[in-house]
Amino acid sequence: MGRRVIDRTQLILDIFARRARTREGKLQVELAQLQYLLPRLVGAGAALSRLGGGIGTRGPGETKLETDRRRIRARIHAIGEEIERVRARRGQVRERRRKASVPTVTLVGYTNAGKTTLFNALTRADAEASDALFVTLDPLVRQVRLHDKRQLLISDTVGFIDRLPHALVAAFRATLEQVADADLLIHVIDAAAPDAGRRRDAVHRVLAEVGALEVPLLEVYNKCDRLTPDQAERLRALAPESVSVSALRREGLDTLIDRVVARVALDVRRITATFDPSRSADREAIGRIYRHGTVLTHETHDGRVSIVADVPRLLVARLGARAG
Repeated sequence: MGRRVIDRTQLILDIFARRARTREGKLQVELAQLQYLLPRLVGAGAALSRLGGGIGTRGPGETKLETDRRRIRARIHAIGEEIERVRARRGQVRERRRKASVPTVTLVGYTNAGKTTLFNALTRADAEASDALFVTLDPLVRQVRLHDKRQLLISDTVGFIDRLPHALVAAFRATLEQVADADLLIHVIDAAAPDAGRRRDAVHRVLAEVGALEVPLLEVYNKCDRLTPDQAERLRALAPESVSVSALRREGLDTLIDRVVARVALDVRRITATFDPSRSADREAIGRIYRHGTVLTHETHDGRVSIVADVPRLLVARLGARAG
């Protein structure tokens, strides 16, 4: 019939290849494709014709098996080195965020659960959201300013699936590391999905694989506008600690933000700090307290500034001897 026959993993890899937009995303997908292809190289001459030098290219397949293997291994090595540089850059960015004491909240969930729609609703962004699989491959990060002037970073991630191919987990390690480094995970669950429980378990398995089970997690049931009143009531009874929202209709977002603030605020310390505003380092520290904490009192005596504030634990360490 002239039809190409592929297995489940190849189908997922093909979808990922179509969705990749940035160079980093394309490299990670290509790495996963090559790692999947290498042990299956015998008889793969037709597949090799697609390798030409990157995703979406077409070129003549080589015929000698060992030559093909060397070529693929060389390409895997080159992509791996470039992705390691990406990981290093991401690590530097995460370290700067930790030093700035800005909490990071990461959205995770089964593909097509509505993570990007929720991300847009919370951050007022316009990232592409669609009723399709794996629309988000490249990580998105936006800043959110809370009502008390504190700041959060919210990030969106690639959607998970049941039995996510190991090659994809390995290739997307640079992207998935941000999940394990988050201060809080929001697990977005499609409340209207008939197999919501199975999808929830699948996400937990992926979180275990990327070392993120110890990160605090808040379950958020999205698409609740599609539930009947009886279904919504059963959901509240089954998952009383969760939050129900409709990201599309912007329903339940205030409750969600309050819960996120409460969870992030669990790691807050009350301090009394004294500063000399004539020193630039002290002026920067005062600004940091106002940006990332909640100032309760601010008094000035004899040219010294005394502040009582609730601040993130990481900021307490950076203030050092100034904070008591």
